[in-house]
Amino acid sequence: MHQVSIDHAWQYTLTLLGGGSVLHDGAHDKACHATNGFSRSTHADIMDAVPARRANLAFVEVCKDKLISVSWSDPTSGHYTEQLWRLCIARKRGQCALTGGDIQRGDKIYRPFVRGTTPINADWAVLASALEIEPDE
Repeated sequence: MHQVSIDHAWQYTLTLLGGGSVLHDGAHDKACHATNGFSRSTHADIMDAVPARRANLAFVEVCKDKLISVSWSDPTSGHYTEQLWRLCIARKRGQCALTGGDIQRGDKIYRPFVRGTTPINADWAVLASALEIEPDE
């Protein structure tokens, strides 16, 4: 039987509670290393072993100028009620937060409209085709 050390079990629990929240510019890895003594590679190995947990995302309404309103919440990161997301073209590959489908460069997507402070879910995206919305001309 495979035994897991207490330290690794605790780190696994903390990772599950963390829910994959994103802090930009590596702050998450630095914070994890500073608080628990694990190296970045150990943290990455544990994160790879943990299935991704998704926050709750709900389409609210279509607004004007290629904007939609979305309700987003994560039990560990917070929530946004009627957050504006804008239609744009994907600049990198990713995963649709609504369907789990692959996002390719050049796909039409909706993502959080950023002005001022960057929201915690700024890296989230939804394929425009998943919402079946007729964009304004």
